Amino acid sequence: MRWVQEKDEFDKILLRTRTCAYIDSGRESTTLQRLVFDDAMTCTVVFAEMLHGLMEWSEEPSCNYVVLEPDPVHYFHRLFGKFPAIEIARSDSARTYIEFLNQDPGGSPADAVGTNCWAWVIVPPSIGWFVHALRSDEDNGGHLWIRPEWSAKLHKLYPWLR
Repeated sequence: MRWVQEKDEFDKILLRTRTCAYIDSGRESTTLQRLVFDDAMTCTVVFAEMLHGLMEWSEEPSCNYVVLEPDPVHYFHRLFGKFPAIEIARSDSARTYIEFLNQDPGGSPADAVGTNCWAWVIVPPSIGWFVHALRSDEDNGGHLWIRPEWSAKLHKLYPWLR
């Protein structure tokens, strides 16, 4: 795992994440199927394991976890000198994923990307699947967009997806 530090790289990833948010809002069409889950699941080991499975199925070497709200540039980068974007490699462990989500961004442990976020996206370079999550008091703030042929297999492995 690594923090995305280069502005050009971050800008490309941010554009990809905004595309995902547009798809999730219905403003852009897709052939992907939406599954719903509790957004709090994104901070668990079982979720990290699912991400690794999705990367394997889609033959993606990595995906990115990016905080969209609070604002990644005007809040996060301005205050901490880094972008709220993490690259997750298929070879990274689930425990490392949890450690990165809880990592102090620089003098403010409460601002870790896994806790100080209201909207975030997890997406591989191809946008062949993605997660768009909004912090919610309900258990439906997480949206996983996948290839329809993966649906039955994911439901069996992760019954918390609906």
